[in-house]
Amino acid sequence: MEAIIYLAHGSKREAANGKFIDFIQKVMQQSSAAIQAYGFLEHAEPLAAQAIETCIEQGASDITVVPVFLLPGIHANIDIPAELERFPNVVFHYGRPLGVDDIMGEILADRLAEAGFGGLEDETVLLVGHGSRVPEAGVEFEKLASGLAEKIACRVHTAFVTTPVFYHEAAAKLVDQKIYILPYFLFSGGYTVKMKRELDVVSGDIIFCEPVGFDESLIPLIEKRAAEVVAHEFKLSNYVTA
Repeated sequence: MEAIIYLAHGSKREAANGKFIDFIQKVMQQSSAAIQAYGFLEHAEPLAAQAIETCIEQGASDITVVPVFLLPGIHANIDIPAELERFPNVVFHYGRPLGVDDIMGEILADRLAEAGFGGLEDETVLLVGHGSRVPEAGVEFEKLASGLAEKIACRVHTAFVTTPVFYHEAAAKLVDQKIYILPYFLFSGGYTVKMKRELDVVSGDIIFCEPVGFDESLIPLIEKRAAEVVAHEFKLSNYVTA
């Protein structure tokens, strides 16, 4: 029997995890899969292994796993595949993260519009991501920024929280313009609070946009990622191992 599992990172903030659960339940309501579950990689339950075990207990032996992550990285490319390897008797079909897509570009443009961005000459955008040691993540992030720049007819600068170029350094170089900080995160909380605190000391006109979050516009994208993977059996060798 087939099943589908949606895996997110998880947050130390219960409210943030609750937003994911509310969101993913809407996704599940629109799926025809007989067995469905969700789980977290860390910080919250059910954990990934618990979600898999729940599906197995219901009779599943063929499971599609959709990583609800914005970009490829250590978690999506290594940590989740390692969890799947713990169940050698189950056939897994493993999807790719949300990644670059027109839907994501529309959501980012909406976040800018909500914050008052008008595309004026004295305005610029700083798209801030988590950062990753996986090169593919950086490539996709730059593609996302390029697509957004084309959509809003404005240059989009990029920076990160955990890897260079760091966001506060990038912002300090743009102080002659009105800077719209656009956090590329699903879970808000620690990182966004830290960003606001550290950028308070940067001179200039800085506007914080809301992060991507669990926008209902993401539902079709998650459905798309799930549909893509049904025909592709999971193999650990397909993913980064270092």
